[in-house]
Amino acid sequence: MKHTFKDEEGHLIANVGFDKGEIAKASEKAISKLATLVTVPGFRKGKAPVDRAKAYLRNNDVRDETVNQLLRRVDKNFEADPEFKKYVDGRKLLGQFRPKVDLTKFTNDEAEFVITYILRPEVKKLGEYKGLKSKATLKAVSAKDVDAKIASLAEDNAELVSAEREAKKGDTANIDFTGIRDGKEFEGGSAKGFDLVLGSGRFVPGFEDQVIGHKAGDKFDVKLTRPENYPEPLTGKAVTFKVVLNVVKEKQVPAVNDEFATTLTGTYASKDLAELKSKVKEELEKQSKDTFTNAKVNDYLLAVRKGSEFVIPEEYLNRLVEDRISSESANVEKQGLTRDEYLKLVNQTRDDFKKDVREGVEAELKSSLVYDALAEAEKIPAPTQADLEKEIGSPLQTFVTNFTNYLKASKLSQDEINNQINSYLNQLFSSLRTARVQAKILELNEPKAEEPKAEKKEEKEAAAK
Repeated sequence: MKHTFKDEEGHLIANVGFDKGEIAKASEKAISKLATLVTVPGFRKGKAPVDRAKAYLRNNDVRDETVNQLLRRVDKNFEADPEFKKYVDGRKLLGQFRPKVDLTKFTNDEAEFVITYILRPEVKKLGEYKGLKSKATLKAVSAKDVDAKIASLAEDNAELVSAEREAKKGDTANIDFTGIRDGKEFEGGSAKGFDLVLGSGRFVPGFEDQVIGHKAGDKFDVKLTRPENYPEPLTGKAVTFKVVLNVVKEKQVPAVNDEFATTLTGTYASKDLAELKSKVKEELEKQSKDTFTNAKVNDYLLAVRKGSEFVIPEEYLNRLVEDRISSESANVEKQGLTRDEYLKLVNQTRDDFKKDVREGVEAELKSSLVYDALAEAEKIPAPTQADLEKEIGSPLQTFVTNFTNYLKASKLSQDEINNQINSYLNQLFSSLRTARVQAKILELNEPKAEEPKAEKKEEKEAAAK
């Protein structure tokens, strides 16, 4: 058997050839195997001599089995081939894809195959990652920002209390409602004791507006027409909701003063308003600095990705896109919609949806490849088991045991438990690696602060005088 390899755009292409003698031997093995599967008059099935059984074999079957025998020779030869082993040992072959086999020539004298293997995506050329610039700016924290944050904290600590008045925008209306279409209740159109924030836009357009102005105890109809982009059978349908308004609740926001400051816990626990303002400013400045740092890192990495050249097999990218579409469709179905119904709601065609998914998946893949290439170029070590244990705060085996027991309480199968644990650890590993790469690229592109120059003796004496 003669063969050559060619690494071409994410594929390892093997050209394989067999001579007359090799084809003859493969044909003999094929005939011997097929002879055991036919019945010859006067013999039990598979017991006839090969010479007698040959007459009962179909030429196409003999040809196909001969090809199979030759391909088995290919597998055995490749396993021992040093060049092929480099791809296997280097984990460059994508095992989830079966190699594509094309029989380009087959006669009694000559057989030729072209076998195409899918290779792992890689960065062909890493873009420049030093001396990069960022347009990110550090946002200063003003007194207005501090006041706005404290007002937000007050909103978060607001209480809902009953209001003996008509409902208005911003109130929470506790309602019972029943949806009627064509004189009958329709599925998913009814609920009891539902808290609806008026003005939130959570319900069908027009519903919340018709609740405003009513008070507790009122019974009324809300009549509206479903929008055209609603899924069938609700598209453009006139419906009526029988509504009972149980309670009108208004939000009572605490006054921002020293007393309010003492009610907070955690990061913002304070003895008075002045201390609270100081802590809020400190936290906002930290967040601003983190946002600034993240923006710079993002700019640097996007620049590296833009300047890099990639080799991504189309088959691999297509598989990722299909998996993502299946995952997103499953999430939509959990909400009671088909993918087509969801796309109609967001005014998007299938082609547009697939295009968006593809662009997103490709960008994510390229970013991941850049991270790998940067880690290799700068010799950034991968997180170790000790790193993982430090992050989770316990020995790995203890974590796995505790997590397993926790998930068993949810009545998950062992396979589901293993998948969740592996997924969590993989995400943690990736997060640690990402942080290391980000820290490195930040270090490589941050201007170094100049060290203060030592004063000369004469300058010191002059300063002293």
